[in-house]
Order: sequence, then structure tokens, then C-alpha cells
Amino acid sequence: MSRILEAFIACYHERFLKQTPTFDATLLGFLKKLQYVLLDESHLPSAQLTYALEQLQIRSEEPMKVAITGQFSSGKSTFLNALLAKNILPTGITPVTSKVNYIRYGDAFKIRVHYKDGRDEYHDIATIARFTDQRENVEDIAYLVLYAPLNILKDIVFVDTPGLNSQAASDTQTTEKVLREVDGIIWLTLIDNAGKMSELHVLEAYLGKYQNKSLCVLNQKDKFTEEQVAQTEEYVKTAFKEFFSDVIPISARQALESRSHDKKVMMQERLDAFMQSLHVKLEKSGDKLDFAQIEQDFKVYEASLDVILQSDLGANLELLKASNIDKVLDFIRNEIQPKATQSKEFAIKKEIEEITGKLIAQHELFIAIYDQLLNEILRFESEATALFTDLKGKFSHDLKSAFMRIEQIIDTIADAIYNQVTREKKVRYEAQKEGLFSKRIAYAPFEYLAPKINSDLIYKNLFYDDNVIGKMFKQYVRSLGSIQNEVNDKNRLVYRSLEHGILKWQAPYEIIRKSEALHSDIEFANLRRFASKVYETILKPFNDEIADSYAKISSEFNHLSSAVSFNYQNATEVCVAFLENKIEKSLKLYEENPTKFSLYQPKIDEIKERLRTAFHLYELENMMNTRHTFLSKDYDRLIVHFQEIKDEKVAFIEEKKARHSKFVEQITLLVNEIA
Repeated sequence: MSRILEAFIACYHERFLKQTPTFDATLLGFLKKLQYVLLDESHLPSAQLTYALEQLQIRSEEPMKVAITGQFSSGKSTFLNALLAKNILPTGITPVTSKVNYIRYGDAFKIRVHYKDGRDEYHDIATIARFTDQRENVEDIAYLVLYAPLNILKDIVFVDTPGLNSQAASDTQTTEKVLREVDGIIWLTLIDNAGKMSELHVLEAYLGKYQNKSLCVLNQKDKFTEEQVAQTEEYVKTAFKEFFSDVIPISARQALESRSHDKKVMMQERLDAFMQSLHVKLEKSGDKLDFAQIEQDFKVYEASLDVILQSDLGANLELLKASNIDKVLDFIRNEIQPKATQSKEFAIKKEIEEITGKLIAQHELFIAIYDQLLNEILRFESEATALFTDLKGKFSHDLKSAFMRIEQIIDTIADAIYNQVTREKKVRYEAQKEGLFSKRIAYAPFEYLAPKINSDLIYKNLFYDDNVIGKMFKQYVRSLGSIQNEVNDKNRLVYRSLEHGILKWQAPYEIIRKSEALHSDIEFANLRRFASKVYETILKPFNDEIADSYAKISSEFNHLSSAVSFNYQNATEVCVAFLENKIEKSLKLYEENPTKFSLYQPKIDEIKERLRTAFHLYELENMMNTRHTFLSKDYDRLIVHFQEIKDEKVAFIEEKKARHSKFVEQITLLVNEIA
């Protein structure tokens, strides 16, 4: 029991006491909030949405990307080695960089080779030439990532690209794609090639759109006089101003040479060498570790550091200054980075707008779909109410006509009975004194005409010879059957109007699929499931009401048919017997006391009244000839029940809409925060 209680409390805390985390006002904080809201399980997020938001966060945390490009043999790899102060990238006369190399910060030197089939492999950095040199078999490689524990890479990701005039067209296409994605571009060219027509054509083709984030670097300044370098620099600034924000002449060789003798670099190299040696010895020694040798190696390492610290590297600083490499770094930090940050934030915000716009469109699509269903239900309920009201009036008139047919039959029977009421001579004997003073009583005969009903002739004329009444009642039953069939047909047509509209709504949404990858797979699956069950959810209650109505009115019509058609002869005989009995009683009383009692003579109205009673006509009149016939009551019931079903279904669908409207409101509020 305690475990059940603990589970209940945990569930309660999870559902009702869950606290919303706080997010800072930075772009990263907003992205985390965006993930918290949009990836909530209530939104049923897709895997693609999860990935897109994760990528946005990664992108926001990533350092800026700077691409190094140019024509082949312009020294891109050497230049990058100079920026990194380490000979990492292979260099050569042919265009050895055939793949895009992303140079990122990492805890250790290594390369990750990403293949076109999705595989990743990690290798020692010393083997990089195997994967970048187009003279090697590298067709299956998509790109490489070089990781290095260098401080400069904490703020910058360098992208080493194939040349724009490489022999392989795919290399040029790859480079062109990279240029669209990076934050800054360094166009590297040799001073003696700068400004040539071949280079102009390349710049016009590929760099015309990137002037605000591009720097032209003129390499190998150390091979020319200051005057020659200055003239070339001024010429490129003027001739190529539409392509570059600035032009800086450098010497990658001088920069690499000076940086390779930088104290920090040298000390890091000594540390790397010592740690590598220690690692090898630890692997070889196993359980027999030579601590004395390790201690000796450490002393040698310390001594080498002292030598570096005490050395005078002033010449290297002069060489570094002459190389102008720091001006390139300054341009990256002061020109590219601020624009990159602003550009990245702008791009991320645009991406957020696109993502949230697609999500809003998804929920608005669902709202519109449910609105279509709502409109169909509301249209039908209004249409059904109007049709039922019309049918109520029509069939009330038809029932009244059927009732009048019964009255006509009764009139026919009454006339037949009345026509067979005749008179026959009868003699009665009345006591009289024979004389004034005589005490003797004599009985004198008196003739009179007594009423008589010829029942045999009545039955013969009505039921046997031509069976007039039987034929009339068969016609009456057929008339009732026609009314009943028409009622059921009309009611079914009313329902089919809804069925047609709902099934037309169902058709496209039973097979609907998402058109945007970011949209929710589960939401669309749920909609397909909902559409496939629309009969059970929407149509069945209305259909059940029509079926219930069919059963009720069929029972009532059967009652109307059997109440008179199976009893008409018996009702007639009962009426005749009643009249005969009444005549007989009146004769007896009349003969006993003619002065007090008169003979009973049936009247046509009395015969009709007696027949109405025998036929239970007053009960039928309540069902067929009033403002509230059984059909009127059934149509009133249908109207009320259809309204109740409509209200229930509208509330059900509005609840579904409200869920999507809530999501739209949440997303809109988020968008307004970042706007």
C-alpha cells in the first residue's frame, strides 16, 4: 500500500506541482524556453521538430565560422597553419584540399571523417593527408572535422575549402555552398596573381554577394618590396572594392615561422611531447612501471621549459609583426565577429519565425478542419429542424385525411344500417271492460308499426356480396402504409443529408498526411483515426434517433391499421346488436304501457355515434386528427433530440479546437517575445 501511495504522490507532484523553469533574457535562454514549450508532450512534437530546435540551440552556442578560400596553390593550408601556429594541414603544389575541413576546438588533436553514407570515423591527426588529398581515394568522404586544443578555436571555427578553380567541378560547388553558410570569408591570393583577369572572373562568379563579410588577404608579401606590396594593396582595394571590406597583405611563412617559436607554443609542444612519451611508456610497462625513469623524463621536461622561458624571442615578435597575421585576426574579431553575431541572431530569429509559423499553420489547419465538421453539423441540424417542421405539417394533413377516410367508412356503414331499419306490423292486446257496469275484462287487438333491423341484409350488403367495407378498409390500410413508407423515406433522406456531408468531410482527412516535416506525426495520425471513426463519433447518434423513430412510428401505424381493419365487421355487429336490443326493450315497454313508453326508432346520428364508439374512433382521433398527432409528437421529439446531439457534438469538437487554439496562443506569445 505504501508503494501505491508513493507512486500516487509522485504522479500528483509531476502533474500539479511541476514548476516552470526560469529562462534568462539571452537568445540562448529564449531557445531553451522555446524547447521547453514546443517539445512539451502535450504538443505531440515530431522528431524533426526536436532535431530542428536542438540544431538551433547548437547553432546559437557555436562560434562564428570563417571560410578560407581562393584559387588553388594560393597557400590556404599554409595560411591556416600560420593562424593556428601549428603545421596541422598538409600542403602541396597540387590542390590537396579536396574536402571541406572544419577546424574546431577540442580537448585533443584528432580528426573525424564523416562519410556520405552517414558513418563517422576518428583518426590520428597525423593521418589527415589520407582524407584530404585529392590524389587519394576520397570519393566516399563528405567532410572532415579537425579538433585541436587551441584557444583561437574557442571563438572561431575555420573552414578550409577546396579551391574555386579546382580541376573538380564538385569541389567548386562544395566551396560555393560553404560561402553561403559561413559568417566571414577570407579570400587568399598571391600578391603576384592579385588583380589578374582570371581572378576577377572567379570573384564576379562567386563573391559578388558577400562584400560585407569578406577580407582579401595578399600572401607572400615577404617576396616583394614594401613599395610593390603597397602598390598591389592599393590597386586591389580600388579594383576589387565591390568584393571585399578590406585588403591585408601578409606573409604566411613569416607568421608560421614566428608563431612556431612563440614561447607559449613551444611550451605546449614540449608538454605534448612529454605526455605522449609518458603514455607510450605506461602502455609498454604494464605492471612494472619504472618510476625512476619517469622522474628523470620529467626533470628533462622541466629543464626544457626553463630554456624556453629564458630565451630571447624578440626577433620572433618582429617577424610576427612583419607578417601582418595579427591584422587578419583583428579583422576577424572586430569586423566579422560583431556582424556574425548580429547575422546569426537575425538568422536564428528568422528560423524561429519559420518554425513557429509552420507550427501555427499546423494548428490552424486542424482548427479549420474541425470548423468544416462543425459547420456541417450546424448546417444539418438547422436543415433537419426546418425539414422536420415541414414534414410534421405535411403528414399531419395526411393523417387527418386518413382519419376522414375512416369517418367516411363509418358513414357508409351507418347509411347501410339505417337503410335496413324498417317497420313491420305488430298486434298488441289491450285490456278493456265489456260494458260500463260490467266487471268482465276483454282484450282488444291493436295494430302498430314496430321498428325492425334486417341484420342479415346489412351484413350481406356490407361484407359478403361485394365486401364493400372490406375493400374500403384495405384501401385505408394501403393509404396508411403509403404514409408510413413516405415518413420513413423522408426521415431517412434527412439523415442521409448529414451522412453525405460528413462522409464528404471524412474522405480527405481519413488519409491526410503532414506536408511539413516539422509537423506532428501523432497529431495527423490522431486526425486520421478520428476521421475513420466519424460514423461512431458523429453519425451514429443521429442514425440511432432515426431508427428509434422508425420503430415507434411503425408500431403506431400498425396500431392504426389493426385497430379498425381487423375489427370492422365485429364493430358493425356490435352496433347492430346494440340497436336490436334497444328496439326489443322499447317494444316490450311499449306493449306493457303504450301511453308511457314510445317505440324506439334508430336515427342516423345515433347509429354513427354508436359506430364511432365501437370503432374506438375517439382514440384514433387523438392520434390522427389533432394538432398533436403521434407523428407530430415524434417530429417534436426528433427536433429536440437532434438539437441535444448537436450541442453535445459541438461541445466535443469545440474542445478539440480549443486545444489547438491554446497552442496557437502559446506559440504566438513566444514569437512576440523574440520579435
